[in-house]
Amino acid sequence: MEANPQQKAEGTAAGQGGQHAGWTRERVELVKRTICPRGISEDEFALFIEQCKRSGLDPLLKEAFCVARRQNAGNRERPNWVTKYEFQPSEAGMLARAERFPDFKGIQASAVFAEDDIVVDQGRGEVVHRFNPAKRKGALVGAWSRVVREDKLPVVVWLDFSGYVQQTPLWSKIPTTMIEKCARVAALRKAYPEAFGGLYVREEMPAEDYESHSDEHGSGPYEVLGSKPGPLKASFPPLAPQEPRASQAAAAQLDIDVPLQPKQPRESTLEAVPAANPEPAAPRPKPSAVVVAFGPHKGKTASELSDDELSESIDLANEKLMEQPRARWAKAMRENLLALEAETELRCRVPASKGDGNGAAHDA
Repeated sequence: MEANPQQKAEGTAAGQGGQHAGWTRERVELVKRTICPRGISEDEFALFIEQCKRSGLDPLLKEAFCVARRQNAGNRERPNWVTKYEFQPSEAGMLARAERFPDFKGIQASAVFAEDDIVVDQGRGEVVHRFNPAKRKGALVGAWSRVVREDKLPVVVWLDFSGYVQQTPLWSKIPTTMIEKCARVAALRKAYPEAFGGLYVREEMPAEDYESHSDEHGSGPYEVLGSKPGPLKASFPPLAPQEPRASQAAAAQLDIDVPLQPKQPRESTLEAVPAANPEPAAPRPKPSAVVVAFGPHKGKTASELSDDELSESIDLANEKLMEQPRARWAKAMRENLLALEAETELRCRVPASKGDGNGAAHDA
């Protein structure tokens, strides 16, 4: 017996990865209760679910997230920042989804440095890339990616590093990994536009598109990190006490339920010796009293952390908040994350002093 048009359409959608059959009412409600942030509108949630169906990405498997982005509904003179909740795929989710396509035969990607030997043949979909990892030299200039589909010409994508790099801790710490991720995602978008067209992962989005507020309704004291010309204040209220943890495993994972009072910087007991010819010194960043409330550096002040340790703490917080935006510890983590991001911004604005060179730098 031949299937009716509706059954054919449903079968086609399932075959293309839409996975509509798995989106029962109970499953949709589960996503709304556990995945999506509080404050999302009905229209935004409906759009999120439709994009999950269309792309075949499962938010319950962390293949996609519902994230808050800041958008300026006004202009530069009179900004009006509003919060929008939108669909956000993950690179791992897109790769897992591609593996489920019947014609997918693999993907390759690599960062490229200035002195690498590389030839990209766009017409044939071929890349010849030779380099010695032990003797790699030159600046990072970009990345390529190649997707192979059965009975189709391979798709090759090239990205210039200068066009994608963002002023964020993660891009500063692991630029090679970040540009390779962007290249893989761009190649998947080009190879499978029906599923991934118009979808961009977090690594590709400008930093100012992400909300950085202390509460869930976008009413915190900060606009977007780095969007204001004036200096940022790093004073935040102490974290609210949380309920006792249910297990030691949860404590080992995050351990952020204990409120930490800011540490007061110790005053030096040594008297300053006046110089014979005093000169004005270059501005120094004030010691930060913000205490890290989670992760491997919990209990330390931000001023005690190196740049890499500070970036590690920020990355950990962002990752956990994307995975569990409605956890009982999420609000406390957001507040602490804001303080750490403010410290990063202050370090970027105020140059670090180098020994006795402050006076010379000032005179120059």
